[in-house]
Amino acid sequence: MYYIYNFVFYSIIGYIFETLTAFIFHINSESGFMYGPYTIVYGIGLTLMFLLFKKFTKVKPDYKKIFYMFITAFISLMILEFIGGIMLKNIYHVKMWNYKKLPLNIGEFISVEVTTIWTIGSMLVYYYIKPITDKIIKKIPKTLFLGIFIIMIIDLIITSINAFI
Repeated sequence: MYYIYNFVFYSIIGYIFETLTAFIFHINSESGFMYGPYTIVYGIGLTLMFLLFKKFTKVKPDYKKIFYMFITAFISLMILEFIGGIMLKNIYHVKMWNYKKLPLNIGEFISVEVTTIWTIGSMLVYYYIKPITDKIIKKIPKTLFLGIFIIMIIDLIITSINAFI
């Protein structure tokens, strides 16, 4: 259940982050492809990173642990962005990002520079934000998380049905 709570929490935080970023930098951008105020790629990405990073807790010395975490996160996030971009394009007929104009792109859905930013960001969240959000998550009623999670599933079903109509 802990990972479902993190998925819900970071999907909502991701939506807020994307919305604020678009507002601050005057970017005309929509966050997420579903109807609700959540961007599930953040929930999926960070929850996946938390699961993967957990595997390295006993690795010593710390520089080795950080190196392994970075490489694992970089590869995983690159794959996640590629699969997410392909799925959004082919199933939902939307392009949420396109990296073709960036110098280190690998097609339209993968970019070395963007993946590096996401990798560093996920590690910073893991070390500095997650300890705080873990405390916040414990204070939020579990029924609220489950209710939002059910709403997200219904939203995904409705979004998927509308994509095929």
